[in-house]
Amino acid sequence: MTHLYSRGIEYALRCLQLMAQNPAIPRTVVELCEEANLPEHFTRKMLQPLVRAGYLKSNRGPGGGFLFAVPPEQISLKNVVEGIEGKSRKKYCLLGGSAPPPLEQKWAEIWDLSEKLLETTTVADLIKGWDGTDRMEGGDASNVSTFEMPSAEASDRGRRYLPRN
Repeated sequence: MTHLYSRGIEYALRCLQLMAQNPAIPRTVVELCEEANLPEHFTRKMLQPLVRAGYLKSNRGPGGGFLFAVPPEQISLKNVVEGIEGKSRKKYCLLGGSAPPPLEQKWAEIWDLSEKLLETTTVADLIKGWDGTDRMEGGDASNVSTFEMPSAEASDRGRRYLPRN
């Protein structure tokens, strides 16, 4: 099935979610990748377009790292996707255009809904619970769930990324 976004977008969103927990603290790619169990080289490539787009700042040297140039509450997920993949997202046809019209119509509805959610969801929303409450209230980061760690089987194969479901 056609994916609505790339693995690179997933990696960038995981890093932005971690950064949004403490937006004033610079985070290095190494720290983010270790915490999120992501491949460093590819993740670095996914964050650089967000610097060029003006959503992140990158500072080198001791105490450096990535910081938000724009508050996470003002960065929509669509901004992130477009910052990495470019301004226009291609609306894919299901099954290469050979799907029956009713199924293709449903796929178009799913695509439109996903675009609407990307427009209305911000990076700051990534640290909120399903009910919209801030999971960081009270300064307790122990209840923040970012992602599941890969199984021992996956790490035994030397893979640093999470398999797609």
